[in-house]
Amino acid sequence: MMQHQVGSFGAVRTVGLVLASLALGLGACKAGSKQQQTLAPATPMLELPPNTAPAPELLPLAFMAGRWVSVNPNKTVNEEHWSSPRGNHMVALYRQIRRDGKPALVEVSLVTAEKPAAGSEGQPTKVMLRLRHLHANLEVPENRRELSLFELKQAGDNRAEFVGVGDAAQVTSVVYRLTGPDTLAVDVNFAPDSKEKGFTMNYTREAFSRQASAVIQDPAK
Repeated sequence: MMQHQVGSFGAVRTVGLVLASLALGLGACKAGSKQQQTLAPATPMLELPPNTAPAPELLPLAFMAGRWVSVNPNKTVNEEHWSSPRGNHMVALYRQIRRDGKPALVEVSLVTAEKPAAGSEGQPTKVMLRLRHLHANLEVPENRRELSLFELKQAGDNRAEFVGVGDAAQVTSVVYRLTGPDTLAVDVNFAPDSKEKGFTMNYTREAFSRQASAVIQDPAK
């Protein structure tokens, strides 16, 4: 009789523990639901007006859009940010970061799709790139007070080639080409009689770069 009573008590106790656990679980679920309800609502989609629709001539350049980073052999860093085409233009900001963390130079670029002037009907729309080179503190160099001007020669298949005109004619080509889903190469070539040498910058999307600890190196090393 005593053994039966103890067994019954154990069973009742077990059922009680199960019910208590279920109650705690339900309470946690309710708390979780309340917490979810207090979260900020999803950001609504921003509808852009028609004037931001990109000009058709700029669509082949859309692959350039993004935040691109490259590291030079001497550990200086190039960073180039291109906006998406909107309206008749797209813009870019370039900076080079010295080994001491300070800016070496800054460049601002503007690409525009320009319709033919009045009286030039029948001529194709030109795509022009204007580049402003600036020193570290945004001073305009004495020998480069004028904008560098380039004209789009051809674009397609994730590749765009510009050629220098006017004072920038010594730059025979500036080629942007996507070398992978998240890698971009920029080839800059000069005329044979130029004192400058051609070079290539190989960029990676910023999302695939890793920031090192903030230790500033001595530039002399």
